[in-house]
Amino acid sequence: MHNKLLALRDYFETTFLGLVPPAWLNDIGRRLAGLADEIILLPLRSQDGLAARMQHGLAGRLKAARSGLRASNHIMNEVELSPRRVATCCDPASFDLVLYEYWHTCGSTQLFQQHQVPCVLDMHDMLWRVVERRLRCWPLPEGVRQRRVQLYRQQEEVAWQRYDALIAINRSEQSYVQEKIPGKPVFYTPMGIDLARWNYRWEPAGPPRLAFYGAMSNLGNQNGVRRCVETILPRVWQKRPETEFWIIGGNPPADVQRLTQDPRIHVTGFVADVAATLATMTAVLCPWQGQFGFRSRLIEVMATGAPVVASPDAVYGMDLAAGEGLFLADSDDGLATHCLALLNDPGWARQQSLSARRQIEEQFSFAATYGVLARALVEFACEARPGRSHRLF
Repeated sequence: MHNKLLALRDYFETTFLGLVPPAWLNDIGRRLAGLADEIILLPLRSQDGLAARMQHGLAGRLKAARSGLRASNHIMNEVELSPRRVATCCDPASFDLVLYEYWHTCGSTQLFQQHQVPCVLDMHDMLWRVVERRLRCWPLPEGVRQRRVQLYRQQEEVAWQRYDALIAINRSEQSYVQEKIPGKPVFYTPMGIDLARWNYRWEPAGPPRLAFYGAMSNLGNQNGVRRCVETILPRVWQKRPETEFWIIGGNPPADVQRLTQDPRIHVTGFVADVAATLATMTAVLCPWQGQFGFRSRLIEVMATGAPVVASPDAVYGMDLAAGEGLFLADSDDGLATHCLALLNDPGWARQQSLSARRQIEEQFSFAATYGVLARALVEFACEARPGRSHRLF
């Protein structure tokens, strides 16, 4: 969102509306200063005291049980950013374009569209697929799991139709939406990167290091770490037993921290300059499962010059070219073989490092992503409301 707001300010007069806990209003306001021409922060009603938390939490859970959505989804659309509340803090007719983050507050689109103000949804992910993946970790009967996913999917896909255009971060998801809603504009905007912050600095350490990078509070990442330790690294260690494995990411649970009983395994927790740490890795592993979303962490890794060894799912729809600093395999044997190839040939690994950086520079710079989106949204707003002054909400 930070980069997107920076790009949009070059083309629009922007108003930012957000929600924060009451105690954080001043702090968040200071952090957002400079990202928009006007900043409107609303205190979270659902966290305003114990009674409010209990009331809204119960109502949200009851509705979630019927709909398949999360309780927070209902609270966001019906309490925090309900059409009535949005109308109290802005003049809906004064804008030329409204950009939504996620679809759960689609109820307020009517406020703007009745004044012919187009509404655009930044999808981020196809969220029903995220829900499907999360529910696999729950002890639910298969029929119940499928029903909840189906309910969520139906509501998400109906919500898409309430927007005048959508933004997809994944080529596959862009195609999916275009098939579901023919004729609806769907902009493709992958997550970009500040190349100055994520500069090329690859200098692999010795003993050689492989890594996993991602937030350790995420169950999918925890499963990825376990696969690395249990089935991929043993194949590497058979031939290169000195190789270290670094688990990079905040909030590692106790079972991940216990992996350091093997002296070759390092668990960093939060790292202030993660780019510097990634740049010491011979390669970074990402055995992701699930064909949705966008692994922005892989863009960060490749920007530093560290090659990536991943499952095809990890880069599905991301427009990354295999063989150019990126190596793909479904099997544990295949992933281990790619790692060993990079470990065993430092000269070739250096070439792959440069290819990794080149891919990111060509496709995922700030200008190639958010800059392109900003210009596309200006054009879209001009077509919808010609002669206006470009005010974005």
